[in-house]
Amino acid sequence: IKSESQDEIVGLWTLKSVENQGTDVPTLDCRAQQTITFNSDLTGGERYPENQIAPCDFSTTSYTWVRSGNQLTQSVSGEGTFVNEIILVNTTQLQFVVNERNGMNVPQNQQEIYKYEK
Repeated sequence: IKSESQDEIVGLWTLKSVENQGTDVPTLDCRAQQTITFNSDLTGGERYPENQIAPCDFSTTSYTWVRSGNQLTQSVSGEGTFVNEIILVNTTQLQFVVNERNGMNVPQNQQEIYKYEK
C-alpha cells in the first residue's frame, strides 16, 4: 500500500553528512559518493565505500523497506533488520537516525543522524 508519505522517500539519495552527539561531520572523498535508494516497489539498496580515500572501492547491499509514519524499517539481506526514525523528509532532503539493530536498541550516545540529499 503506497501512501503520500512513502512517495517522497522514493528515489536516489546521496549522503551529505553524519551527525553524532550534535557534531555534524560532512562526507568527504569516497564517502561523498555514498548513496541510498528507495524504490516504489519497497525494495532498495545502498552503495558505500569500503575505504575512505581514492581509489574508491564500492560495495552494495540490497534491502526491502516499509515506512509507517516516521518509522522506516529496512530488512537488509545478510545483515538483519534496522529500525530508523525519520527526522526530516521532503523533495530534496532525507534525515534519519538508526534506533534499533536486529531487535537491540542503539544507545542514545551511539545514535547517528544520516543526512541525505537528492
